[in-house]
Amino acid sequence: MSTVMAANSAASGVGDMKLRLEFTKNLNQVNNKIHATANVDEIMLELSKDICTLFNADRLTIYVVGDDKVSLVSKVKTGLNSFKDLKLPIAEQSIAGYVAMHKKLLNIKDVYDEKELSQYSQHLRFLQEVDKRTGYRTKQMMVAPILDDTSGDLVGVIQVINNKASVPFTAMIQEGVEELAQTMAVALRQHQRQQSSAVKNKYDFLVNDGVLSAAEFELATRTARR
Repeated sequence: MSTVMAANSAASGVGDMKLRLEFTKNLNQVNNKIHATANVDEIMLELSKDICTLFNADRLTIYVVGDDKVSLVSKVKTGLNSFKDLKLPIAEQSIAGYVAMHKKLLNIKDVYDEKELSQYSQHLRFLQEVDKRTGYRTKQMMVAPILDDTSGDLVGVIQVINNKASVPFTAMIQEGVEELAQTMAVALRQHQRQQSSAVKNKYDFLVNDGVLSAAEFELATRTARR
């Protein structure tokens, strides 16, 4: 019996190693694509599905710190048929806001479980409005801060939603999200510098007012050029 158990354990170990190697390879491919592009808005849109596949997640939202420095503005929203950005205060009243405020990763089993949320803060709530409007049911959520590697300043937040296996996100996925957040921090910082030095045009108000995200505006501009 002990021999069988040892064999099964060894086989399981080999399987876990293969899974981790495959995961690491796919994570590196996503990281390399982000590093290789000069247009971070475009790559975020094009890679959003790849990121969901990598983490076996159903949906993804990426937030950046707003110009006012006290809010988060969604940059990428998979699964939502809406062009209007989501804007959240950096505060404990939402999960992304909490993560941004405390610069702390959260791996939540069920966002509707108030007892689980209260372990982090009595003020923490999941904003259910989008679920109510769309009929979607958010459950698991992995949310990580995107921090400047040099200064530690908040750049944004990455939010991975609903594990397709219907279980909490694993430690391996958590490590992957943290590594991806580091890559995004570099790309987003570079993009912010480019934006601050760019010449403004008459359509910038569409992004500033949240009518379009910067990524959607960029795609519309490229389509118009073609």
